[in-house]
Amino acid sequence: MINLYGINISACTDDNINLLKRLISDERKAKMEKFLFKEDSIRCLLGEIIARYAISKDLNIKNEDISFKTDSFNKPYLPIADKSVLYNISHSGEWVVCIISDKPCGIDVELIKQADFGIAKRFFSQNEYESLMSQPEHYRTRYFFMLWTLKESYIKADGRGLSLPLDSFSINIGSDRICVSAKDNNNLSNCFFSQFEIDNSHIVSVCSKEDNIPDNICLVTVQDILNTLR
Repeated sequence: MINLYGINISACTDDNINLLKRLISDERKAKMEKFLFKEDSIRCLLGEIIARYAISKDLNIKNEDISFKTDSFNKPYLPIADKSVLYNISHSGEWVVCIISDKPCGIDVELIKQADFGIAKRFFSQNEYESLMSQPEHYRTRYFFMLWTLKESYIKADGRGLSLPLDSFSINIGSDRICVSAKDNNNLSNCFFSQFEIDNSHIVSVCSKEDNIPDNICLVTVQDILNTLR
């Protein structure tokens, strides 16, 4: 099982925010209050909401019965009977996205903006940096975020977080497939990638130990969420 969901933050009016806040944990509500900008608070809200929606929809679990846990690397999961359901969320710009699976998985969305190629030189692998700089100048920024989101999705699926250096593995974007080579792939061998342009300004990348990644992201409305979680 693997499913992908996305919601645009523009869906959240003030009335919707108040309705959705009733469906999240007290911890998430407190976290929302710490953000200075309203858009960041909305992304925080929708991050938990879309995870709850995915779990409730795919596993037929009532919202009030959902209780999140984290492992020793702070990776979130949902313990269910004799197995665990893994999920991962990401938000950037106008979008919040979620992946849910019973296998290790990761997802990352990024708003395409001006890229700092110095970051690539410092933190990407040598092969990735050379591949980036060999791209036509007009395409280089988009390619940077293609690589960045793929690397972030791999780190999230691996589960070790920032303890896994960005230059310890290398992503190769081929014409027919995306693959990775890593110095230490014990945590995540034989993984699969997929990449989407959710709109002209945002790129989404997915990494999973399952090879049946959906061809697109299921776009969710606030009404879908309310119908499922209330």
